[in-house]
Amino acid sequence: MPLSNFDKYFLNLPPLDRKPDFDQFWEKAIAETRKVPLDTELVKNSRKSTHRFTHYEVSYKGFTKSTITGELLVARGKQKPKVILHIHDYNSVVKYPQQALDESVAYFFITLRGHNDFIKPVETEEERTTPGYMIENILDRDTYYVKAVYLDVLRSIDMLRLVPEINCSAIGMYGKGLGAAAAAFCAAFSDRVTAMVMDTPSFCHLPLSQNLSVSDAAIEINEFVAALKSRKKQVKDNLTYFDALNFSDRIECPVLATVGFKDSIAPPECVFSLFNHILSEKTIEVFPEEGNTAGGNEQFKKSIGWLSARINA
Repeated sequence: MPLSNFDKYFLNLPPLDRKPDFDQFWEKAIAETRKVPLDTELVKNSRKSTHRFTHYEVSYKGFTKSTITGELLVARGKQKPKVILHIHDYNSVVKYPQQALDESVAYFFITLRGHNDFIKPVETEEERTTPGYMIENILDRDTYYVKAVYLDVLRSIDMLRLVPEINCSAIGMYGKGLGAAAAAFCAAFSDRVTAMVMDTPSFCHLPLSQNLSVSDAAIEINEFVAALKSRKKQVKDNLTYFDALNFSDRIECPVLATVGFKDSIAPPECVFSLFNHILSEKTIEVFPEEGNTAGGNEQFKKSIGWLSARINA
């Protein structure tokens, strides 16, 4: 790839567009959410347990007392292992390859709200369907879907701290797409996050990504704005509270990011916009000839190893 093409993606450092009450908004939201009892339930699933990991079905209360679920895998033979929290992308619950999991740690695979019993429909260009969650309460930032997702994930850290089988003194986070944006939010607001992987992060630098991305999230929002043009400014202003770019300079832990130059879901210009604003120790793995998979299972395994090494240090 010519250097000029690389610079097209790398040389992006847009200004942050946080509103004056940005900090107040999030401090209030976090404080209110933490008043809700967690009501955590862990149920051992012997059928899904293996010789490597004990499997638990987990549920707890997230934002607005909604029940959030996930899977906890605790490495056998490891006394109180550290934990990696995995956050999947919007409308895409990817099945993880267990053989890629490091047995020195535990893993919590959260299921984003609305994604339980997830079965993505077979689509054609004429019959494309999406869940519609990304426009749920988009005109009210206090009850917006993405706010709920971010707080659900942050709440999972509080939940994991109460699980006696694991050690949460240092937590690793692995986020894909929207999950990476949620990870950035958590890293900005929790000092327990000590290492983070941002796999093709999306929902960042929204003024640009909404024009470039063909993701389900971007399509839902763009179709909403097109149908209700009088509310375009309100939507744009509300989204600044959730744009991962606006959390970037508050991340203090080491970061490993991935980007594919042919990614139409998480545009590389936007990934670099986020990456370039991060002030902590950081590395980005670049895949010039790949799209949203950006390294696939081999990169996933490498990223898990990177996280394990840092939280176990």
